[in-house]
Amino acid sequence: MIIKMLYFISGTLWGIELLPQLWKTYRTKSVKDIHIFFPLICFISFCIFFIASILAKNWILVFTHLMPFICNTAWLILTLIYRRKNDKK
Repeated sequence: MIIKMLYFISGTLWGIELLPQLWKTYRTKSVKDIHIFFPLICFISFCIFFIASILAKNWILVFTHLMPFICNTAWLILTLIYRRKNDKK
């Protein structure tokens, strides 16, 4: 039971960690200080993590880390959108 609680706390904190950067990116609509490789590498690592967790049938890890995955995916998408808009100017 304690291990499951630690997984949930870990996933929640991981998601909360990403929220300020996601919010700042959305609010300012600027990604000039963010190198594209950072959110891209984070996204790829999350994908590998999910595939490994699914193959291991470790559903606790899959479900507890959905929030960070969603936040990171949204951040990558915003980075790509705003980078294109800024490059066109």
